[in-house]
Amino acid sequence: MCRTMKELERVVADYRSMKAMKEQIDAEVKSLEYEIIGYMDANEKLTETGNDFTIKLSTCERRTVDTKRLEADLGSLAEYQRISQYRRLYVK
Repeated sequence: MCRTMKELERVVADYRSMKAMKEQIDAEVKSLEYEIIGYMDANEKLTETGNDFTIKLSTCERRTVDTKRLEADLGSLAEYQRISQYRRLYVK
């Protein structure tokens, strides 16, 4: 835990550095995912097994409710809402 401004500055610098590395790694992982999906699509496969891996490609579905349209049709939805609070850290 930081006790001085100098310690906090060091921690923030480390945080920024790690965050930048994480974003770069996330981008590289996404690129590799596209490569794998490209292979699967090109070979018209949904599963593939290698010496030390198994790949399964599936289609998923997510359903959401259009709350603006529902409120337009039914009125306020306030009594049906659940509100939760959480803390968010912003570092610029």
